[in-house]
Amino acid sequence: MRIRRVKKLALSGLSIALINSVLFIPIAQAVPNEWIIVGSGWGHGVGYSQYGALGQALDGKAWQDILSHYYPGTTLSSVASDKQIVVGLAQDKTAMFVRLEKFSDDAQLEVAIDGNVVANLGDRTIVRIESNGNAIVSSGGDDGRAESRGSGKKVTFRISAGSGLININSGSPDSNVSGLLSSSGHRYKYGVLTIGYGGDNDGRADLYAAISMRISDEYVLGIGEMSTSWPKAALVSQIVASRSYGLGRVNGGIKSNCGCHIYNNSTDQVYVGYSKENDTWRDAVNSSKNSAGEFAVLTYNGSTVTAYFSSSTGGRSQSTKDAWGGTLAWSQSVDDNWSINARNPNARWGVRMSQSAMASALGLVDVAKIEVIERYVSGAAKKIVATGSNGGTVTLTGRTFQSIMKLKSTYIVGAVDIALADTLGGIPTQNGIDEFAFRAQQAAVEIAVLKPQYDAAAQRSTQAARTVSEARNKYLNIKSEIQKAQQELDILLTDIDKSEKEAINAQSQVADSIRLLYMQGSLDTLSILLNSTSPAEFTENLVSLSMFAQSQDRIIKESIARIKVLEAQKQEANIKKAELETLLTEANASLKNADSVLKDAKSAEEKLKKIIAEKQKIIDAYNNLK
Repeated sequence: MRIRRVKKLALSGLSIALINSVLFIPIAQAVPNEWIIVGSGWGHGVGYSQYGALGQALDGKAWQDILSHYYPGTTLSSVASDKQIVVGLAQDKTAMFVRLEKFSDDAQLEVAIDGNVVANLGDRTIVRIESNGNAIVSSGGDDGRAESRGSGKKVTFRISAGSGLININSGSPDSNVSGLLSSSGHRYKYGVLTIGYGGDNDGRADLYAAISMRISDEYVLGIGEMSTSWPKAALVSQIVASRSYGLGRVNGGIKSNCGCHIYNNSTDQVYVGYSKENDTWRDAVNSSKNSAGEFAVLTYNGSTVTAYFSSSTGGRSQSTKDAWGGTLAWSQSVDDNWSINARNPNARWGVRMSQSAMASALGLVDVAKIEVIERYVSGAAKKIVATGSNGGTVTLTGRTFQSIMKLKSTYIVGAVDIALADTLGGIPTQNGIDEFAFRAQQAAVEIAVLKPQYDAAAQRSTQAARTVSEARNKYLNIKSEIQKAQQELDILLTDIDKSEKEAINAQSQVADSIRLLYMQGSLDTLSILLNSTSPAEFTENLVSLSMFAQSQDRIIKESIARIKVLEAQKQEANIKKAELETLLTEANASLKNADSVLKDAKSAEEKLKKIIAEKQKIIDAYNNLK
């Protein structure tokens, strides 16, 4: 498909001219005749990204760093050297054909039925297995029918002498056997091949084939997930991821429908056997060892990681939780900007669909608008709403939309009327496609929308910071006033205590004087007065007593009056202090509230800033590509 090259977009900033040019899009007809769905990446997007690994390897990253990036928190542990994995090669077959292809002249293929050896065959001898109530075995001749070998539930094959390959293919009883076995692929150097009868448990009489081998080296030598032309760091990282994924499936046990731990296709991961082997790949396998020199697998807290991977993402991987549910600490959304590089043929893709096909797929009379209304943190579509011209709507998950529309991933940028294509950077037209331009243009539009929101959030944040400062100053001022009020109260309490002591002292002096002047010995006041030697002495004693009593009484009254005044002042001081303490509590609450508002404002500002930065990355990536 020819890629239209458009002029490099000046999208590095948020100039008014850019925003205006992006938003200046002519209105298309209400109901498009044809749609273009634009997206990015290929696969579920969980875990390791193969094109991401390629980009990181080209950037000079080591294979260990690549794996730790996509599987955070994992450790490179080891797998037992004799650990076996059973790989499902085929299911639901009525006839299968096997033969040995020698490397050495002494090569022998052992054939056993239900554990009993029935033949040791040499190079190119065809073995036929047909489904008929059992696995019916015969061998020899051009079609494998020359000699009956018996029947049973399981037929096993292994190279018992010399070296060579086990060639297996499937077809019908009437197939051209030589033609099937002469085609490329389906040759296996290691392990024991099993052809079983009735493995699908689906009520049909059928055959399945599975091969068992060491997972540490034999299995990964046949993984066909990555081109051997890629840098070694990428190859080794893929091998460790594939070995870890395989071990995770082994730990899950044998599947009854295939007699295997794992399928040999994209249902799990692609296994092609001997056709993958070359010096480069073998070297990568031999290099996929941990620091202890043992074949490495990924573990987290001691448990094997089922290391999911896909071809590429839309710029950020998905977490297991977002893709399928459930939370795995080592499976988080991480940066994968390498996936939207021009090296990746799926960095941008477009799927064209007629109006009638779109409406039929979505169950609407027609489709006037398609919107991604919610996304995961990875950017993958979470929820999509399609609207008809009559106002009818249908809401789908991104995964359901992907399935219905047969899209490569859920990293769906959007869907537009084909008539708008050229106005959005020449994305999809009859002559070519450049969806990356669409992504850049759309990112610029979204930034233009987000920028005022960010400015408003920044303003709210600044205002909140100012409010916090004012609230803190008010709190501190009131706290200072309370300290002053307490000091004043302490002075009043000291004065009250002093006055109380003066009054008590005056009262004590009166009593002491009376005792001194009039209560000498056992005589009371009356006898002293009556025993005066003369009226003059009596009068003198009486006057003295009265004057002294009046003097002390005055002191007591003045002290009591002063105490009353001080008590009133003390009460006022306590009221003032209580009022200040109430104000302090309110000021503290206001300060806490202001701090909370500031925190929320800062969070909103940072969130918008991060979103804008992520969208700017798309624009920058496009500009770098151009």
